[in-house]
Amino acid sequence: MERFWWSRLPVVASLGRVGACRWAIVAYMVCMACRGFAAPLRAEESLKPPQTLLTVPLSVIVGEPVKVRARGLRLEGVTEVRSMTPGVTATLLSQGKVGLPTGVPAEKAGDTQVEFELRFSADLTVPPPTDMAIVLVAPHGETPHCLPLLAADRGLVEVEPNPGFDKAHVLSLPAGATLSILGAIERPLDVDVFRLAGKAGEHLRVSVTAQSLGSLLDPLLTLHDADGAPIATADDGEGSRDPQLDITVLRTGPIFLVVQDANDAGSEAHPYRVTVESSAPVEPVAAVSFIHDIAPILQRRCVACHGESKAEGGWRADSLAALIKAGASGAESFLAGHRATSEAFVRITSTDADLRMPLDGEPLSNLEIDAIARWIDAGLPFDGVSADTLLVDQIPPPVHPAAPPTYAALPPVTALAFTPSGDLLVGGWREVLVVDPASGGVRSRIGNLPERSSRIAVHPAGDRFAVAGGVPGRLGEVRLFTLAGELLRVLAPGADIVHDVAWSPSGDRIAVASSDATVRIFDAESGSLVRSIAGHRDWVLAVAWSPDGSRIATGSRDRTAKVFDRASGALLATYSRHDAPVRGILFAPGGEEMISASDAQKWDRWKIAAATHVRDSHLGGEVFQLVAAGEFFVVPSANGKAHLFKLQDGEKVREYDPGAGRRLISVAASVPADLVAAGTQDGRVVVWKLSSGERLADFPLQP
Repeated sequence: MERFWWSRLPVVASLGRVGACRWAIVAYMVCMACRGFAAPLRAEESLKPPQTLLTVPLSVIVGEPVKVRARGLRLEGVTEVRSMTPGVTATLLSQGKVGLPTGVPAEKAGDTQVEFELRFSADLTVPPPTDMAIVLVAPHGETPHCLPLLAADRGLVEVEPNPGFDKAHVLSLPAGATLSILGAIERPLDVDVFRLAGKAGEHLRVSVTAQSLGSLLDPLLTLHDADGAPIATADDGEGSRDPQLDITVLRTGPIFLVVQDANDAGSEAHPYRVTVESSAPVEPVAAVSFIHDIAPILQRRCVACHGESKAEGGWRADSLAALIKAGASGAESFLAGHRATSEAFVRITSTDADLRMPLDGEPLSNLEIDAIARWIDAGLPFDGVSADTLLVDQIPPPVHPAAPPTYAALPPVTALAFTPSGDLLVGGWREVLVVDPASGGVRSRIGNLPERSSRIAVHPAGDRFAVAGGVPGRLGEVRLFTLAGELLRVLAPGADIVHDVAWSPSGDRIAVASSDATVRIFDAESGSLVRSIAGHRDWVLAVAWSPDGSRIATGSRDRTAKVFDRASGALLATYSRHDAPVRGILFAPGGEEMISASDAQKWDRWKIAAATHVRDSHLGGEVFQLVAAGEFFVVPSANGKAHLFKLQDGEKVREYDPGAGRRLISVAASVPADLVAAGTQDGRVVVWKLSSGERLADFPLQP
């Protein structure tokens, strides 16, 4: 920390308690600078002064005399330690070489140290300043240093041994108080445990300060309840390796606070300061709802690996009845009132990456864990339709924030589709705009949609449409609307964006391509899941139906295109000649050949029977979509052009050029209206005549 001590000097308007130390150091440095300019340059002045990297402890508790060790470079030559804070005196005790932790260079941990004692007199202000200034004096220079201070009733020193719950250091923390504990992870695999009394409804903020003050500790912070079950855990904080946890205590009883090194390291250069802030309960803890609070978490984070088509560990989480059954291990997954013996809860709160669920995804958030903990504590209450009904059929769809009156910046036009009347549906920011393609005038705005729309598909009958989208890494779904904007149903809720959606030729089924590497088929009227097909290793980016509706084709980020039997889900063909994610897929006339397009800047035509290559066409830019237009298909390309090809033989017919080299990322075509529209990365829509290529309109995506 002290290598950059000057960065800790904020601009202050007065000599307040916090500012006193900084101003003392500033004044000292100005004086030293003036002395340096006045003195003649001497050879010995080119030698570097001592440098502090870390002090142990990280803070000093005012009261009894305190011994402090400063680690750093060139400290063996220190001859004096001066205090610049009134009411504090400093006495040098020793200096010299010090051992380094294994594998840590001197520049990081310091290979020398100086020990000094601080004494406090009646002249020290009450309450004391938050930090004090000292100066380390050596023959070749002097080094100022700021050392944090704690009032006697706001700090204590860790008492060893405290390696487990049975030997935890007991803390007394009155409501509304702030307490700091000074300790160290003194050896590898060391764990420090503290116990405090929690009161239901009390708000606790627990933070660990270590690396920001020069410590080698990479702190891992965990809170446990009276049964030893984890309540919450934190590793790195925002922009820092020092973690912080904010929780509301769910039930009165002991809470255990555990500090350890995330890498199981430890030494005398691994000190820390834990600060615990408590505030009295301000409102009763809300009752937990399974349908509103728990089921959405399970559907987003668990069902992909623990559902009907894939039940890892012999356990499913897609209904309450399945959820509370034991998995292959035989242990109870959720046991009413007992977190510590609920295997699923132990797994979602584990800090062991090989045990924690989700196994390959981000850990559940502290808010999600808190909700599940309250549900277990309350006895697993259920307020849904029935225990056997799938969660997806019981979870109320979220209500999304309204779109702004106007867009502050033009969003990329990621989704387009024509209605039977020739109007254009355009995916906007949290909405779909119904637009006049000739003028760009907005006829209506259909809201209650997530931030991004990745695909819009109109029903074969033309009376409704589906919007696939979500928020990357947070939400995915498909919403079905009437053309008037009435929400009919929400399908396929998940934890990541839905990339594509397609109606079957008869309109009775709808296929959804998702980030969970599956294609799911839903009944279009009831919304119930008919089949889930898992055959890819990565996101499914595109989906299409065969002309007779018997097969489904997919394109994936795993660089393959596949064909499946709709009824059984059996894999019929895999085409692996693409060298990039496959973003577009179509059945050729007759249904025996496929056309697939990828980021490799081309589309390929291939036979389903043997997955053999027939021909390809290079386009000069990434391809984001394939759209059928009667006897033709249209391909938008990142090289700034849309291309029209014949479906029968792949012969190129024409190009649609918006000009200015724009990046085209979406396309729509209407044979009855004789129109082609393309959406650009910079938020514009360009419209041409399908038959001639004449450009008709060019307008921004703006309500």
